[in-house]
Amino acid sequence: MAPPTHETIGNILWKGSDEAADLVSRGLEERQFPGVIDSNAFLRRAYQASTVAGDWLYIDGGEFAYTNQGNTLYRYSTTLLSVDLSKDWNNATLVIKSTSKPSGVPNLSQGSLWYDEKSGLLYTGFTGRSSNYNSPQIYPMSLWSFKPDGTGSGSWNEEINSDDPVWNKLTRPVRGFVGQGAGNAFVLSGVAMSLTSQETQDAENDILLPGLVQFNMTTKKFTNSTARGYSYNQTAQNGGMHYVPSFGPSGLYVVMGGVNITDGDDWNIPFDNISVYDPENGKWFNQTATGNIPEPRREFCLAGVNSTNGTYEIFLYGGDNGNLGSDAIPYDEIFILTLPAFNWIRVDYPPEHPRAGHSCNAVGGSQIISIGGFDANAKVATGYFSDIYQSILNSSADPNTQGIGIFDMTTLTWADSYRSKAGEYEQSELVKAYYANNPLDGSQLSSDGLRTLFQTTHFSDAPASQSSAPPPITSVPPPPPSSGGTNTGAIAGGVVGGVAGLAAVAGLLFFFLRRRRQRKEKVYPRPRTPELSTTQTPVGLNGNAGPGGFYEPPKRRFGEMANEPLVEMEGARPEMEGGGMSPREMEGEGHGRL
Repeated sequence: MAPPTHETIGNILWKGSDEAADLVSRGLEERQFPGVIDSNAFLRRAYQASTVAGDWLYIDGGEFAYTNQGNTLYRYSTTLLSVDLSKDWNNATLVIKSTSKPSGVPNLSQGSLWYDEKSGLLYTGFTGRSSNYNSPQIYPMSLWSFKPDGTGSGSWNEEINSDDPVWNKLTRPVRGFVGQGAGNAFVLSGVAMSLTSQETQDAENDILLPGLVQFNMTTKKFTNSTARGYSYNQTAQNGGMHYVPSFGPSGLYVVMGGVNITDGDDWNIPFDNISVYDPENGKWFNQTATGNIPEPRREFCLAGVNSTNGTYEIFLYGGDNGNLGSDAIPYDEIFILTLPAFNWIRVDYPPEHPRAGHSCNAVGGSQIISIGGFDANAKVATGYFSDIYQSILNSSADPNTQGIGIFDMTTLTWADSYRSKAGEYEQSELVKAYYANNPLDGSQLSSDGLRTLFQTTHFSDAPASQSSAPPPITSVPPPPPSSGGTNTGAIAGGVVGGVAGLAAVAGLLFFFLRRRRQRKEKVYPRPRTPELSTTQTPVGLNGNAGPGGFYEPPKRRFGEMANEPLVEMEGARPEMEGGGMSPREMEGEGHGRL
C-alpha cells in the first residue's frame, strides 16, 4: 500500500484512526513535560528557540524524545531552560537549569525568543506552533516577557494579552525568517496553520503570510509593512535572518536561504544571492555572493561575530535540502559568509551527523553553541507520519550531550567543552587568507546605497556577537504591485483567499517532501498554491474572511481529499530569474499598517 498523502496524514492526527491509536500507545499522546532529561535517557530535541542574555543561554519550547524502561517517549517542553555561560563546563559537567512557566505562557515549537539588552527582558509567544501531538492545545494570541534574575531563573509577565485589539490585525506565524537586535525584532513571511492560533485553528491548509512585521521592544508595539523589496510575492519559509550590528546606521539584517513558493511550486532559495534590509530607512538590497557557495537548504542555524579586523563573519551550520537519509549527510557542514565581501568560505571537516531544526548562538567571544536538531539521516522505513516523526528523533541519540555542541570560530574545530574566558574572536586562517588577496573596501558591493551602508561602521560600540542564519548583480524588476486592494498584507492578516497549500496538520513534514534539483526521486505531490492576485481579499474588506480578517478556507472533510501515491519526478527546479530582485525601497508603511 502506498504511503499516505498530506491529507491522510491529517486524518491520522485528527480523526482518531487506528494509526492514531497506535501513535498514542507508543508515546505520542499530548503531555506536558519539563525539558531537562537525564543525559543517559536523552535522545534528541528540535525546534526550540534560544538566545543569550548576559551570562546565560536561554532555551524555550521545542519537542524532544527520550527513553524510559525501553520505550521511546516524545514530549514538548513546558519550562524555560538556561545554561550558565560565566563558568567553564564540558560534556560531563554541563548543568541545564529549568524554570517553570505560569499558566497561559505558550509552549511553542519553531518559535522565537527575543532579548532586549536595554530593558533586560526576554520576549516569547508571538511566533511558533503548538506541538504535533494528538489533540494539541492551541494557544490564544499573546506576548509574554521574562525578566532574568541573574541565576538562570526570573519572573514572567503578560505584556500583550489575548484581548488586545492588535491581534485583530496580526496572527501568529511559523517558519518565518526571524531576526532581532538593537531593541527590535523582525519576522519576514512564514505561514499560519491550524496549530498556530485559535483564530486559524479551523484552517485545513497552510496560509501564506506575505510581508514584514516589526516589534519595537521600547514602545512594545507591532507594526507591519510590505516586503516587495525582498521578493514580489513577499513570501518565504524556513530560512535565516541575521542581525549585523557593525554596519549601517542602525545595523543591518542579512537574509538568506529557505524555501520560496512560485506558481504553486516550492523550491530552495540559492545562496548566491543575499538580501540585506536596512531597518533605519526601510530599504531592501540584493547582493551577489561569491566563493564556495552552500547548496540550497532550509532549517539551518546562523550565528555571527565581528572580528578585530573590521569584518563581520556569519556562520551557517547544518540544515537539509528536503530529503532524509544518506542524501542529508553532506549537509553536516559549516560555511562562513564574511562581510563586507559577501564571500562564502567552507569549513573543511568530514560530515557525519547531519541535523536540522536546531538553533545556535555566538557565545564566549569566539565560540558557537549549537542546540538540538533532528536527525536528518533518519532511517525511515514506511513513509507514514508515525514512522517519519519518530525516526527524526529516535534514529540515533544526539552525539552531543543534551544536544549541546561547541564550535570554535577561530580554530574552526568542534570541542567537548565551553570556555567562559575564550577571549575576543579573531579571524580564522581561512578568512585571513581571503582578505590577504582581496580588498576590504566594499568594491564588491552591488550598489552605491549598499556601499554607503557598509561605509558606516561602529565596531567599537557594536555587540561582539549575534545569533539566530565581485561584479554588480544582474537584476530583474519585480512585477508591479497588485491593484486590487490597499493591503497585500504583511503577516498582519493580508492573508489571502484561494490558498490551497500544504495541510497544516502535517506541517512537520514540510522539510522532507520536496524534489531535489537535478535528481530523480520519490516525493509526495502537494496541492498547488496560487500566487497572489488582484481578486484576493485584504484584511478589513468584505469577502471570505474569518475572525479578525484572516482568510477562512472553504470547509472540506478529509475524506473528500484524494489519496495520492508516490510518483517519480525528475528535472531541475526553476532558478531565480536574474539572481533576484533589484534593490528598491519598501513601498510605504501604509501597506498593512496598524
